[in-house]
Parts: sequence; C-alpha cells; structure tokens
Amino acid sequence: MKKAQSGASAGVLVLVIGIAIILYILFLPPEERADLLDENGDDDETGTVEDNREVVLDETPGLILKTKQTKFEHKIPSFNLFTRTEDTVLKKAESVYISSSKGEQQTKAVPLIIDERTTNVQLSLNVEDHKGRLIILLNGEEIFNGEVRSIFAPITLEGLQEENVIEFKVESVGWMFWTKNFYEISNIQITGTVESYSNRESRNTFLIGEGEKENIKEAYLLYFVDCKVSEVERLSIYINDRLISSKVPDCGSPVKTFIDPDDLMEGKNELRFFAEKGSYLLDQIFVKTELKEPIYPIYFFEVNETQYTLVKNRTLDAELTIKFVDDDERKAATLNINNLRTSLDTKEDEFNKSINTYIVEDSNFIRIEPETNLPISSLKIELK
Repeated sequence: MKKAQSGASAGVLVLVIGIAIILYILFLPPEERADLLDENGDDDETGTVEDNREVVLDETPGLILKTKQTKFEHKIPSFNLFTRTEDTVLKKAESVYISSSKGEQQTKAVPLIIDERTTNVQLSLNVEDHKGRLIILLNGEEIFNGEVRSIFAPITLEGLQEENVIEFKVESVGWMFWTKNFYEISNIQITGTVESYSNRESRNTFLIGEGEKENIKEAYLLYFVDCKVSEVERLSIYINDRLISSKVPDCGSPVKTFIDPDDLMEGKNELRFFAEKGSYLLDQIFVKTELKEPIYPIYFFEVNETQYTLVKNRTLDAELTIKFVDDDERKAATLNINNLRTSLDTKEDEFNKSINTYIVEDSNFIRIEPETNLPISSLKIELK
C-alpha cells in the first residue's frame, strides 16, 4: 500500500515538474525559445552569412572607352551642416534655506560653469517664506539687494566668466540682535540660450590610386551650397587638415575651389567641411583631377578586418558582378584587382567572378583596362 502511494506521489511530482518546464519555455522570449529548442537547426550558420552580407562597391561607370582616361571624378555624398540654439536649464536647486542672526550667518553658494556658446543667462527663483532683504552676489559683486515676497522677477546675469559663483545671503539683523532674518527659497533656476555645434562639421573620405596621384596636373573641388547669406558665416574646407577655403559661400550657386596636388595623398584622403554658424545643404560634391598622362579608370572599395576574416575562412564569398548594356557585342578587358590580373571576355550582358583570393584587408582597388569599348551599367562587389 505504501509503495503504491509512493509511486503515485512520484508521478504527481513528475507531472508538476513537467508542467513547470512547459510554462517556463512558453514564457521565454521568442529568440531564446528558438535557441533552447534548436528550431533553427543547421540553418543557423546560413543565417549568419545572410546577416553579414554587404555591398562594398556599387558603381555605375557608364561607357568606358578603350583609350585611357585623362580625368578622374571622386563623388562625395550630400549632407547638411547647421548650428542651432535652444534654451536650456544650466543649473537647478529645489530648495535653499539661508539665515542671519547675531553671531551666525547661513549662506548658499551655487557654482556655474559656462562657455562661449552660452548667452542670455538668467536667474529665477520662488520665495516660500522670508524676513528681511535678499542679497545675491555674482563672483563677489552684489547684483541684487531687496525684499522678495514670493516670485522673483528673472534677472540677467552679466559679466559672466567661464567659472562663476552665485551666492545667496540675507541682510544682517544689525542692532536687533534678538531677531533672525531668513529666506526659504525654492525652484532656483539658471537658464541660458546655448548654441549646439554637434552638426556643424562633416568628414568624408575618398581614395586616390598610385597612378592617379603620380600623374595629377590639376585638382579642384566642386560643390553646390544652398543657404541664406544673411544667416550664415564662414564655411571652412580642409583637405587632409590643410585649409583650402574659408569664406561666406555664394549661396545658391556652384562653387569651384582649386586644390594643390601636393595636398592630396595616394590612398585615403579626408575632406572636411566646418560651418561657423547657420544652416547649409551641400550637394553635387566632387573632387576632380586632371592628369598629365592618360590612365585607365580605377575604383576603390574597403574591406574591414571582420569582413576579410570571414572571406578568408570561407564564411563569406567576395563576388564581382559587372552588368553591361545588352548589345550582343564582344566585351573584353583586363581587370587589375590589387595588382592581380584576370581576364574578361564575353558577349553576355553579365560577368561574375569570385575574387576571394584577390582582396586584401582595408583599401582595395579594381582597375579596368578595356580592349573594347565597355558600356557598363553596373559594377558591384558583394560579400555574401
């Protein structure tokens, strides 16, 4: 009899544990439940490949002639630059108590640090209860001395430095030594208008190949700027940290600025725009170079450390795809990928090739050396 009861109790315990486990699984987040139940199975590795798919080069070359190029054009994406002002609470104190009696004085000092971006700094407060006159000092200089009954009319703080101290005190009781002056102050706020600089700078990079750098005769920057002259100040432009222009732009017009070829470098170059004040839209931005001797067109792309590792361990495949205008004509060229050459020869409208063994970490290039005129509608390198 005892054995039967023991067996029944064990069965009930197993049932309770089973129900608890099922409820635990049901209430798990979907991702954790999938991992626990291995719902993804062997496809999990494939999902990782999909998540890491990325296009590292996407160009539309157009017609590439079998003769070499004498000009190169490096396109920079459009962007906005702007500064804005907003009213901000610089300092806040919920409650302050100050007092003055014979032989004792309780004051309150509030430090305030500001910079050149801050203007129109004002002090406001409320008085809950008081006796006597309130005295306020800014960096040791008295800026207010009077009785405040409840609401204190905001005052503008002038002559501010980078580091400041605002001190609150109450008038002395003087000969009335048996009395006490005091202020119970609430909601002390110091506000100011702050100019935000977070969007007044843009940095972009472009790549220049060895053959192009060695052969530059003339270089210049072209861009179109949309702005209001009355609302903007100087726009400064730097190439590799060398200032090439600093002026109020000609709003609503294309701008051409010459670049000293010595300021350009082989490989990665940085173009930086910096706006002092106002709002700008910069569009149709190109760095153009004119060469002493013609060379074949070259296109650059970046492969970071993670991508390179995934390609080398065959988790990702680097695939080159070139699409042509379908004209049934022969398309022939030598493709120079990081100084490794391969041939292209087809009448098809698409050419595909795995280039895992051609790519390197960081900066890569592909140079097209055509044997026939090539009407290329798309040049793409995809890691997938």
